[in-house]
Amino acid sequence: MFYNIFQTMRRVVTIFIFLVSLVAAQGTRYLDEVFANVEKTEDVVYGNAPDLPFWFWVESNTQDIDLKMDVYEPAGDTLASRPVIVFAHTGAFFSGNNELDDVVDLSISAAKRGFVAVSISYRLGLNVLSSYSGERAVYRSVQDGAAAIRYLREHSDQLGINPDQIFMWGSSAGAFVALHLSYLGEEDRPQATYGGSGDPDLGCLVCEGNSYDHDPRPNAIVSCWGAIANLEWIDSSDTIPAIMFHGTADPIVPFELGFPFTIDIALPIVHGSKLINERMDQVGIENELYAEPGELHEYWGAVNGNWFLGPNEYFDQIKSDAYTFLYKFIDSPDEVEGDINLDGSVNVLDVVTLVGLVLDQDLENSFGDLNQDGLSNILDVVLLVNIILTY
Repeated sequence: MFYNIFQTMRRVVTIFIFLVSLVAAQGTRYLDEVFANVEKTEDVVYGNAPDLPFWFWVESNTQDIDLKMDVYEPAGDTLASRPVIVFAHTGAFFSGNNELDDVVDLSISAAKRGFVAVSISYRLGLNVLSSYSGERAVYRSVQDGAAAIRYLREHSDQLGINPDQIFMWGSSAGAFVALHLSYLGEEDRPQATYGGSGDPDLGCLVCEGNSYDHDPRPNAIVSCWGAIANLEWIDSSDTIPAIMFHGTADPIVPFELGFPFTIDIALPIVHGSKLINERMDQVGIENELYAEPGELHEYWGAVNGNWFLGPNEYFDQIKSDAYTFLYKFIDSPDEVEGDINLDGSVNVLDVVTLVGLVLDQDLENSFGDLNQDGLSNILDVVLLVNIILTY
């Protein structure tokens, strides 16, 4: 009897060691880079809107431009309904583009994890000596972010994406876009957006870019050194979760309260990540804040989106923390019991993924809690093996 028990335990240990080695080789989709190559489709037009010239005195002198995005997909992926991350670049609303170093590397990283990654361009144009111009610049970019998400939801079947799992990840100005798109209501429109003195009314949040009738807001956001104009716009009716990263000594976007660029008193005062975190806690919005003591702007090693002595170790850590946060909001589109890696089937790769969750001590991850006891542990591994054997 004891010999039989010993032999059984030996087999279990052998299988467990084998699965551990598979985990190291395979990784977990959406958390680890499980695809070797990425396919990129450039300059996909998601809308059209009036744009300002680089030098302008009034905002009536506009020219319609196509709004474009680059789409990154995991090469060889067979999953037909994948989550999306929309990346919005830095640049203070008067510079930058969707080919900056950091958003390109983030897009490739996301696609290798199994996401469809979208790096958007949005309209620029800012007079840094005008609060009025600043409010209008942010609002135009938010309209473009809304148009991009509406486009993705309209074309979800063609793109092979899940329209209910669209996330937005912004750096600096791009984080302003993500935050304002998530929490700025139509009733909150700044007065400057209505125009006057020859400047046009910018219209409602979904009045530019395209006419697709879909929810323009993301399902969760990642904000890197971002801020919002008014904390009152974040209220208990908002449900979009957020993870935020910010250096406490940021001289460009204040960690707490202040003017952009520290001394530019002509632009509106903004509320940084610390105050956003406190407000979200107050109204009950799920959020996480990672504050790096003494770090400056774009502390993952970039200057205005271009690598400068970077990417550094913070870049890898931010990616890891952000993907772990977003992973909580990804559901299996087919709702197949035991489909832990969300590839539409149940097999040994799901066991590998579940073992990875257990080894990472991600015990509260709902994906692996097959027996509904509130934890992901070895009991769920046993149950998953039984599920596979009964198929």
